[in-house]
Amino acid sequence: MTHKPEKSAAPKSRMQRKILTYMIIFAAIILSIMWVLQTIFLDDIYRSIKENQIKNDTILISRLASDKNFEAEVYELATRQNTCITVYKIEDGLGKAVLNAHSQAHCLIHSAINDNLISTVYAGAKENGVYAYLVEAENKNFTDSIICSTITTVEKTELLIILNTEIQPVNATVTTLRYLLIWITALLIVVTVVMSYLISKNITRPVANMNEEAKRLALGNYDVDFDGGEFLETSELAGTLNYAAGELSKLDTMQKELIANISHDLRTPLTMISGYSEVMRDIPGEMTPENIQVIIDETARLSSLVSDMLDLSRITGGQRKLNKTIFSITECVSTTLERYNHLKERDGYQFIFDCNENYYVEADEILILQVIYNLINNAVNYAGDDKTVTVEIAEKNGVCRLSVKDNGEGIPPEKLPLIWDRYYKASDFHRRAIKGTGLGLSIVKNALILHGAPFGVTSTLGCGSTFWFELKIAEKE
Repeated sequence: MTHKPEKSAAPKSRMQRKILTYMIIFAAIILSIMWVLQTIFLDDIYRSIKENQIKNDTILISRLASDKNFEAEVYELATRQNTCITVYKIEDGLGKAVLNAHSQAHCLIHSAINDNLISTVYAGAKENGVYAYLVEAENKNFTDSIICSTITTVEKTELLIILNTEIQPVNATVTTLRYLLIWITALLIVVTVVMSYLISKNITRPVANMNEEAKRLALGNYDVDFDGGEFLETSELAGTLNYAAGELSKLDTMQKELIANISHDLRTPLTMISGYSEVMRDIPGEMTPENIQVIIDETARLSSLVSDMLDLSRITGGQRKLNKTIFSITECVSTTLERYNHLKERDGYQFIFDCNENYYVEADEILILQVIYNLINNAVNYAGDDKTVTVEIAEKNGVCRLSVKDNGEGIPPEKLPLIWDRYYKASDFHRRAIKGTGLGLSIVKNALILHGAPFGVTSTLGCGSTFWFELKIAEKE
């Protein structure tokens, strides 16, 4: 029975709809700004521009007053800017026009200039440096004007420079802009819809494809290919999902192998227990201590397997907490090696312990005992023809390194990172361990990770392997 991924209870908006909404909001903001600026505030903006322009022209003329070509430059500026310019020479409080450059037939400073106006602009220029003010038209036949003045001195002669420019009515322009904005608005809405559709389709295509691949992955199909398209974010996401799919495939394979291996390790002792029990029941004289010992040994093997699986589950599940104490790791090794005396006597194994001092460490003594025991078990299982296992403890820079070496067939370099996995075997077949359950290296790995202790393995094909880990040396209490 397949399990389909559950759908979210809360309804979600489609990405295309979201992008379309955001694009329309963006277009609406732009259009609103255009409408406000070009219809409501157009007259104020235009007047401000004209005022700044005439002020700049006034300052420019005052700087050119000492030039030889002053008059020609004033006429050229008046023609170019459509501005009327009059320059007065101030003597004894009276102004005398010395230069007139008018681009318009009728302007305030050309046809309606009087002493009162001269006094006003003169006083304003004296006070402000550059003085500009708006003169509103008295009737519809005239337009509003801006008069700007400044005072400059040339060869001890005071000159009053006055500029006048008309403000053209913008009502017709505003009306024209409104019609243009209506067409621009309609066109922009159409372009927004089309562009948002194309953009959203281009963006959502790789996301939709990855979603379909993810559904296949959720159903247990690991032969998937996530394509992130041309965008960096979706490409990185696709790479992560492809990596996750590969790891899930490996995990699934390892899980199946784990179940098969555990089944194998459970079935063998159960078969022997069942077989010997039936023989002892059915055949007279088979109730011997040897047969009973076989049943006891196989029961112990089953118990050891279950205990190792529970220990591994607690460590990897985060249920096992460290209980650190200061203890002698040298004594731990000596005590552990005593468990293998029967292998010495029965099978001819040799155990060499190389340690010159009694080293103390601060760690969880029970977990470190398990680590040492499992490393020695692993060395026993792969000891080779000489059946020799060497345990060494060495100190360097306040750190002691415990190494367990066998002289077996060794491990290929490409398989070294995999040997710490549950039930992984360097050989291509699963064999029954002489000692232990086959979960030893996985327990070692997780216990040392829990301690934050460095560990590793070095191996040479045909010469054996050396497993090691390091702990900081502690002072004896």
